[in-house]
Amino acid sequence: MNWLNRFKKTRLVAIKNFDDELYRLVKTYASLEGRTISSIFEEAIRLWLENKGNYEEVRTWVRLEQAYNENYKVFREYIEKHKDLRQGYIVVCDGKVIGIFRSYEESIKASRNKCRIHSLIIKLPHEERGEEIELGFPW
Repeated sequence: MNWLNRFKKTRLVAIKNFDDELYRLVKTYASLEGRTISSIFEEAIRLWLENKGNYEEVRTWVRLEQAYNENYKVFREYIEKHKDLRQGYIVVCDGKVIGIFRSYEESIKASRNKCRIHSLIIKLPHEERGEEIELGFPW
């Protein structure tokens, strides 16, 4: 096992109605190459994704959503501890609160100077809106 793979985030995936003969072929080739079945599936899926026209754009959106969720979690934890926040703009990036600023322009400058990639700027006082509903695709 590659030592880097021990730190990689993984997920258990079950595939329903997978062709039995195809699975046996994959299992045989994986065994002959000294690989795991999951590594074969990951390779096949990466090749499939790379053949899609906008693979890098989709990856960027996934990273952006992940950064947003991580930064929003940090924000929620911060406002739980500091309930006396009145007004201004809070900047969160790279998993930490950068600061609270009087104007939006100041918060943008701080974000550009201190954040590696994505930042979250939220106007205070923060008002929770209704719960988000993900509709998804019709199929």
